[in-house]
Amino acid sequence: MEFLKKRRQQSGETTRRSAGIDRRDSAQPTDDTRSILWQRVLLLVGFSLMLGILVTPHYIVLPVNFQVGDVADHDIKAAHDFLVTDEAATQSKREEAARQSLAVYDLDEETVQNLRQRLGALFTSMRSLYQQPAESNVVTKGTAGKGLSGIHKSGKELALEKKKDFETQLGITVSDADYALLIKEKFDPRFEEAVIELADSVLAGGVVGNKSFLLSQMQKGIMLRSVQSGEESRVMDLLRFLSIEDARRQIRLRASAILEEDDRKVRNTVVHLAQALLPPNVTFNRNETELRRQKAVEAVKPVFFQVKKGEMIVREGQRLGQEQVLKLQTQAEGKFERGVIFTMLGIALMGGLLLLLAVRVAGKYVRQFPTKVKDLLFLTVVLTILLVLAKLSVGVADALHSGFSFISQEAIFYMLPMAAGAMLVTIFFGPTIAIIFTFVLALLAALVLDRQIDLLFYYLIGSLVAVQGVVVCRDRSTPLRAGLTVGLTNAVVILFMTFAYQRLLTTQTGVALIFGILGGILAGVVTTGLGPLAEIGFGYTTDVKLLELASMDQPLLRQLMVQVPGTYHHSIVVGNLVEAAAKSIGANSLLARVAAYYHDIGKIKKPLYFVENQGRGENKHERLAPSMSSLILISHVKDGVDFAKNYRLGEAIQDIIQQHHGTSLITFFYQKAIDLQEKLKSSKGGDVPPVSEQDYRYPGPKPQTKEAGLVLLADAVEAASRTLSDPTAARIQGLVQKIVNRIFSDGQLDECELTLKDLHEIAKSFIQILMGISHQRIEYPEPAAKGSEGKARANGDPGQRPTKRDRNGAREDKVEGEEDLKRLGML
Repeated sequence: MEFLKKRRQQSGETTRRSAGIDRRDSAQPTDDTRSILWQRVLLLVGFSLMLGILVTPHYIVLPVNFQVGDVADHDIKAAHDFLVTDEAATQSKREEAARQSLAVYDLDEETVQNLRQRLGALFTSMRSLYQQPAESNVVTKGTAGKGLSGIHKSGKELALEKKKDFETQLGITVSDADYALLIKEKFDPRFEEAVIELADSVLAGGVVGNKSFLLSQMQKGIMLRSVQSGEESRVMDLLRFLSIEDARRQIRLRASAILEEDDRKVRNTVVHLAQALLPPNVTFNRNETELRRQKAVEAVKPVFFQVKKGEMIVREGQRLGQEQVLKLQTQAEGKFERGVIFTMLGIALMGGLLLLLAVRVAGKYVRQFPTKVKDLLFLTVVLTILLVLAKLSVGVADALHSGFSFISQEAIFYMLPMAAGAMLVTIFFGPTIAIIFTFVLALLAALVLDRQIDLLFYYLIGSLVAVQGVVVCRDRSTPLRAGLTVGLTNAVVILFMTFAYQRLLTTQTGVALIFGILGGILAGVVTTGLGPLAEIGFGYTTDVKLLELASMDQPLLRQLMVQVPGTYHHSIVVGNLVEAAAKSIGANSLLARVAAYYHDIGKIKKPLYFVENQGRGENKHERLAPSMSSLILISHVKDGVDFAKNYRLGEAIQDIIQQHHGTSLITFFYQKAIDLQEKLKSSKGGDVPPVSEQDYRYPGPKPQTKEAGLVLLADAVEAASRTLSDPTAARIQGLVQKIVNRIFSDGQLDECELTLKDLHEIAKSFIQILMGISHQRIEYPEPAAKGSEGKARANGDPGQRPTKRDRNGAREDKVEGEEDLKRLGML
């Protein structure tokens, strides 16, 4: 628990100092933050206004107040292609759609079943009256002084009393003769079976209530919809449906066949009941019909006639008719109704909102997204240059098309080097940021070029191919090769668009293919030319620049090799370690290796104060106070940053130099200071100033990237490996694990992206490299000199004595090496 508490304290203290070497002034960061905020706001406002100017079309049509009968005072041509609504033709099509809409009729397929249930239940109830015991039909009456007497009622009497209930439940009127026959026959089941059979035979073909209206739909038919299943079918043969009157006649005709053995009275009663109970099972649905008719009318698209750009709308002195006024109003109102200023302002506000949201969301969820003002300025400059170039190409395209008809306007747009922006962003920020930039650039370019959706896909596909082509850019010719690939891809996309729009392969298509290929090559040329300028102007470090810095002919590396050879050798080994480890975890191996070469260049100023450059000479720290020694060790970080700035090594290498010790503690001198304090207390007594741990920690910040964390780990591991007297595989593995665990426990890797899995892979890489460096060699025996054999025998075995000295010497070297590492803060 004490360890965790101490680590939290250290983490809190060092985090407050993680933004720089000295941050004691609390007012300065506030001023810097405000300054950065204002810079971002100005950048956003400036780009939004520029975007509004560029995206606003080069034609602006002001509102017109012409009326029918006015005389035009000048020639008026169409400023752009537009469509005019033909109201008369549109209304005619809508009326026709309403007429052609089918009437909807509902078919109830359960009509017979419902009739059977209703009639069966009622007949069963009536038959039960004849089956009740006599006691249940007794009605008791009480009279004074006479006792009780019972009146017995028969089933026939009860049935007569229920005639009105019978009619009410059936919903029809039954004649007395028919009801008397039913009573006589005791509501024989054959009556209900005959009624159901007659109704079913007639309803099977469909019975409609209003057949005259149905026959009015003969030409187009009707839509018959099942009430139960919802299935619909179009019916053209409407004569098959029967009216109520026709259905009743059919019942009388079919009754003879069904009831041919029954007497006439029974047949008449069945016919009367079936005719009265017969309902229509096909009914007109007025609401659904009207709803569908309204939808059919609304589905009719307006009829337009096209007015082409440059077409003469009205000539000077001509009286305006209804058609000319409609064209002028459509041209003015269809595009911009508030004039130039409001149009530009609206586009600027929308563009600014889009960019603000894109930057905020990407900065929050994309870890590598650049949020520094310098980086945002670079992205803005690239966007602006390409969009301005697209805007200027509009006028050039019109002029060339007017002079050379075989050159289409789109061909000029195909030659624009939009892929150069994707290449530059990929080289400086990586493919993830470049893909986001590509989508924004393609969208805005399509808006600038009069909202051509095909150009959006053209620029997007070409830019994505460009991103893939320069992901690994280790020489200046890579953008040219990627540009050629983009050019060929552009040609393929142009062919696909030609097929999509069903155009013929004409001369214009051939010219467009050539211009598309030239556009890709031009993008590579632009990237090759602007890349070095951007490196110098914005201080970026590319892979090409890193390869140049890795050359041993660099003045700073030569100075390091000559003046501090121990540090130089240490840096080379650290470079090998970080390169292998970076490849194993997917980090930038080139950046890590080059940064490792330069991470200790600050030691050039005071080389003899660092153990690797002292040899067996005097240790200068023995005459210095611990606090002074710690300051000298700490100063090499600041000196290294100064060297990096003076020699323009790039911001990435500067950051790694500044972070390669993190906020680690210089344990040797810190402990030496505590021991010295205890001696002063015991000898002099009184109050002795306490030793501050922060005075013996590197100022940081802690590593912020994987590459910086790798350099920190490799720096410590390489220095510690020099203390091994017998560097076996087990000892090397144990040492590496110990160093990595100590650095991790100290919280030095809290702010970088290294995971536990990465640390495992890093340790494996370190062990492999160190085992290769520390491999054992065969000891070759030296030839014995003449006359020395007897002396050797007298002194004992000569091979054993040197071995003993070596063993003792190795033990001393190990102790000295551990002490040196403690002085550097490595142990």
